[in-house]
Amino acid sequence: MLDGLWSFARRHQRKFVIGAGIVGGLYYSGKLLSQRLFEMQNASSKERSAKENIRRRFDQNQRDCMFTIMSLLPELSEQVLREVDVERLIAELRAINKPSPAAEERDERDDSATESTESVNGTPLQLHEATKRTKVEIWEDIKLQSFARTLIAVYAESLLTMLVHIQLNMIGRSSYLDSVVGKYTGDQVTLEGRYESRVAAADEQNFLMLSWWFLNRGWRRLMSQVRAATEQSISGLPLKERLSHRELSTLFSDIHIKLRENGLMQSVPGMLLPLGEECTADYLESNRLAASQVFTPAFVQLLDQMRDVIESADFTFVFNSCADRLTTQLLESLQESFPEPVPAPAPSRPLPPTVEGETAPNLDEVVREFEEFSTAPESRVAVVQLLPRIAREGHQILNGVPNQYLENVSASREIQALSAAVYTAEDVV
Repeated sequence: MLDGLWSFARRHQRKFVIGAGIVGGLYYSGKLLSQRLFEMQNASSKERSAKENIRRRFDQNQRDCMFTIMSLLPELSEQVLREVDVERLIAELRAINKPSPAAEERDERDDSATESTESVNGTPLQLHEATKRTKVEIWEDIKLQSFARTLIAVYAESLLTMLVHIQLNMIGRSSYLDSVVGKYTGDQVTLEGRYESRVAAADEQNFLMLSWWFLNRGWRRLMSQVRAATEQSISGLPLKERLSHRELSTLFSDIHIKLRENGLMQSVPGMLLPLGEECTADYLESNRLAASQVFTPAFVQLLDQMRDVIESADFTFVFNSCADRLTTQLLESLQESFPEPVPAPAPSRPLPPTVEGETAPNLDEVVREFEEFSTAPESRVAVVQLLPRIAREGHQILNGVPNQYLENVSASREIQALSAAVYTAEDVV
């Protein structure tokens, strides 16, 4: 029997070898395929985990930006409200409008002799005109300061928001790279020598302190430019002029255009960063810092990269978008100051029919009546009545709780896109 089996095996040896090869190949291929699937699943899981990690860090970074801006706004607000003090002008105007008791008694006593006195020397009339002229001057100043302060708040909040997002996203990317490299050091990533953090804690602190320059120096340059553009745009606007909401929107748009024509964007780098020897010396002296301790190679690299971002076309686009976005929100808030227009009355008489044998109606008169019937009149408000609300909105932009203006600009797609571009830039330290 064994001889028979052996003979059978010798006769079918080739088939057994081929079958064994096929079975072995299938087994090996299955193991290899299983291993490759496992590796692909593992790599996909790691990639998904890494993306989720960076997304979570990025979202946390944006929340940190929001809290940081909220902590810096009071310092900026205090200076803006002190330098552009509309309330002081209003108090001065009220003091003129409210004469003292002694002056009232004198006016009553001299009331009977007013006409004769005016005819003799004209002194009371001159004094009255001088007082009236002073009121007009104060009102003109209130007009200028109200528009200027609100627009200063719009541009200052936009710049501060962008500055903080750039700073924290640059630092956030560096911290993320540190955590990733530190996690895999000695395992899957081979590094020569001992790994050290890309940006030291002292460099981070000095880099974040750069916001001091805008909060204490840069915004004043912004204030002077906004005031100049505002004065050029509204100096000839009468206080009693009645504006529609559309005309008010055009007025703000004219100021924006004037600012950009006057070179606002060319001045922005100097507003956000202490550029030049004189500004650098002022920054160091004001904060009691030593240049040798601050301007380390890592800090200088961060500063240069931040300046590159500020001077880029993307920054200009985002800045203009933020200013336009806040202005649109401002105008929506000011819409409440314009009452709903009263609907136009129906035509007093029906249009005369054209019948054979009758004279055709006057076409111009028909068109005029149709326009009066179909076009709703725009609600108009005097400039002097809009000033208190405009000045109040400047407060809301800087001090609102909750600050809807800050929430609006921070959540904008342009700010998020700029933050993502900075966070994922390859050349950041």
